[in-house]
Amino acid sequence: MATFTEHYDLIKPGTDDYYDVADFNENMDAIDTQLYQAEQDMAGVSEKIGNPGDQGEDTLFGLLHPDNQPKETADFYHYSKTDIKKQIQDWTIQADSGMVYTKITTIRMEKNGTIYIKLHMKAKSTIEFCVFDKVISSVFDAPDKTTYGNNMPSDLNPADFPWFNCPMGFGSSASTKTYEWIIPVIAGVDYTFFLYGGPGMNITVTDFSIGYTDTKEA
Repeated sequence: MATFTEHYDLIKPGTDDYYDVADFNENMDAIDTQLYQAEQDMAGVSEKIGNPGDQGEDTLFGLLHPDNQPKETADFYHYSKTDIKKQIQDWTIQADSGMVYTKITTIRMEKNGTIYIKLHMKAKSTIEFCVFDKVISSVFDAPDKTTYGNNMPSDLNPADFPWFNCPMGFGSSASTKTYEWIIPVIAGVDYTFFLYGGPGMNITVTDFSIGYTDTKEA
């Protein structure tokens, strides 16, 4: 007794069946139809893939062509030591013999990413460099290079608010040091850069720089 194949229902005569040309022809017609359909399908796929060098947008190779790639969008900051966005140079902070508390600057970050910070200064004793992501309004609104003398601004406690903090030890005699940091930033956040400590002398900030770029450097 005849049976049929699983996928295309081709006739499989039983061992006791007589040979029938009609069965043979029916199988050939079914195979021919399936092979032709597969050939047509593959031709369609090949047409959609296209050829290397295609520039149109109707083939896969064309879509992958550099001319059809979206231009890079600068949606992040990448730290840069050369693309300086903020710089303060040759600034003397009057500290006398007491403590010093001073705001360097406040910057709003428009993108996520990383920024480069350089601080080259002369001092003695221990100075703390802080980056705040929140401060009291009087400090936020104060101009760059605002010095608060021997007293910390009211309600501003570096132990409570610093987002980034780095002690800088200069020793008992005046010395010049350079510090460099790379820190992450968040879009829409205002960052305030601050110095405080017991210098026992005036502080000279030779160079305070913040650098970043909208695209990755090579």
